[in-house]
Amino acid sequence: MIILNLDKNSDTPLFKQVIVQLKNKIDADVLKPGEKLPSTRTLSNMHGVNRTTIYKAYQELWALGYIESRSGSYSYVRQRRELKSSKEEQLSNTINWANKINPDAEKVYQMFGKINYPFSEEREDFEGIDFGRLHPDTRIFPVKEFKKSLNKVISEKGEIVFDYGKSKGFDPLREFIARRSRMHGISVGVQEILITNGAQNAIDLLMKLLAKPGSRVFVESPTYGMIIPTLKYYNCEIVSIPMLPDGVDIKAIEKEFQNGLPAFFYTMPNFHNPTGITTNQEHREKLIALFEKYHVPIIEDAYEEEMKYFGKVPLSIKTMDINQIVFYVGSFSKILFPGIRVGWIAADKNCIERLTTLKRFADLSSSLPEQAALADFCMQGHYELHIKRIHKIYRKRMQLAVQQLQKKIKNKNIKWIEPNGGFTIWLMLENVKIDYDDMNKIFYKNKIRTALGKDFYPNPEKKKYCRLSIASLDENEIVEGIERLAKSFKEIYKS
Repeated sequence: MIILNLDKNSDTPLFKQVIVQLKNKIDADVLKPGEKLPSTRTLSNMHGVNRTTIYKAYQELWALGYIESRSGSYSYVRQRRELKSSKEEQLSNTINWANKINPDAEKVYQMFGKINYPFSEEREDFEGIDFGRLHPDTRIFPVKEFKKSLNKVISEKGEIVFDYGKSKGFDPLREFIARRSRMHGISVGVQEILITNGAQNAIDLLMKLLAKPGSRVFVESPTYGMIIPTLKYYNCEIVSIPMLPDGVDIKAIEKEFQNGLPAFFYTMPNFHNPTGITTNQEHREKLIALFEKYHVPIIEDAYEEEMKYFGKVPLSIKTMDINQIVFYVGSFSKILFPGIRVGWIAADKNCIERLTTLKRFADLSSSLPEQAALADFCMQGHYELHIKRIHKIYRKRMQLAVQQLQKKIKNKNIKWIEPNGGFTIWLMLENVKIDYDDMNKIFYKNKIRTALGKDFYPNPEKKKYCRLSIASLDENEIVEGIERLAKSFKEIYKS
């Protein structure tokens, strides 16, 4: 006979009391597998409760796997598989995941386990000045205006924007991007635009389209840190082409062509990450002519295309793309909001069709409400106003940063490149006798962060480098940060 201690005055509902007490008896092996439980009528009469209370408890116990119920028959205690408890310490795994998963995925995992901030996803609190992350300043986001656009599209087009979207992206947004591209001299139509989940998703899709295992891929050296593990995952041979003060070394590219054609060349001609270099028009003309000669595609990463606030604006490589060899990658992340994850690819229509198929298999489509809100935001003129505003803000910040470097850092072993736009300043440190880890310890001791140069090179370099980003810092933080940087450099060279 099963006796339960039910308290009708308790705040805990009676059916939950029944569940807990029967569950405890089964867990304690008081009620054994195969043992028959009283009928709902019998147990309710024994304890003076409504039959529905017992029925509800039995249903919950069945859902938890504790009992087996058969229609028109009694309920039985079942032999239940032990469930994992979050409180229990995991002793071992049946599967050795390091041996089970794709070796290339394991290679990237191991690389990211060691990769330096800011490419990791660590968001730990840091009480200091952060020159590391290339994230726009959240304090100047046009949140109010975007919120209005988001509310508008949800209220007016909710039945549309909450459905699946087209894999190519929201048509009005693609039309805006195509129109704005033509304003910048890039001759593309809406059918040559694919919306992606940021520039990183665009790059990954292009890898799937162009890269084969063992393919040679030309990249600038240094280059965007995230492209390196991506290429390694796709098992490509990374061919490093040195960056010179005026851009990538074209003679080195010509020489490498003799060793074998690459699948593509990945380049950032505007505000190159990490060096900040912007190449001139003549350099770009020579570059595209060379790759046209060998019929090799170019991926032009224009992640900061709108951030030109010093000097004249050179035409993008894509503007000269008569023979359709350039894949132009753009993004709203560095200009507007990183969180909405909207980027795009502009390319030959036939390639866009193939990329769309790859995207459909990967994630069906990008988030439609965000695309629709962004299209409305842009067409209301808020995007253009925001660009004008941030140009003023970042022009002032970059000028201040360069002035402070000139004022505070007098060591002739330390040189830097003055950018004409973007967010980054690239510092070259000669004759450093300590390694990057020790350099980083000195930075942290002085409550400062930088992006260390080692993560921007496919292969180790003898010289030491670091990248400063002013993206998320105001004037006071820049001044204080460079003061701490100068102090750190004194300690580095003293070491």
